Amino acid sequence: MAAHLSLLAAASDAWRYALAAFLILTGIGLVLVLARLSGTLQRVNSALDGVVAEVVPMLGKVSTSLDHVNDELEKVGHITDSAVDATDKVDSAVRAVSEAVQKPARAAAGFTEGVSHAFETFRAKRDRRGGVL
Repeated sequence: MAAHLSLLAAASDAWRYALAAFLILTGIGLVLVLARLSGTLQRVNSALDGVVAEVVPMLGKVSTSLDHVNDELEKVGHITDSAVDATDKVDSAVRAVSEAVQKPARAAAGFTEGVSHAFETFRAKRDRRGGVL
């Protein structure tokens, strides 16, 4: 029985040594992985610092460009407002000239219609009388 107990103790010790070795190897593996992860994160951090260093001035330039574009768009807005005003004035002038020309043209058309009617009447009377006045 003593031999059996010493075998159990030896087996139990072997399992403890195996578990200890596994935990030590797992710890060493985790340290290596975390060291590599630390290096990767440092490289990512330096890359982000470089990107930020380049992007911030670029955003300032973009902001300035947008301010200039907004100023130019405001000028274009004034130009289009002026063009609309000019178009309205031209439209008013054309309407005024059209009305001014239409009234005399109607009067002239009425006058020529009257003269034409008078000649037609005169011809009709002359034809009835036999060509003599």
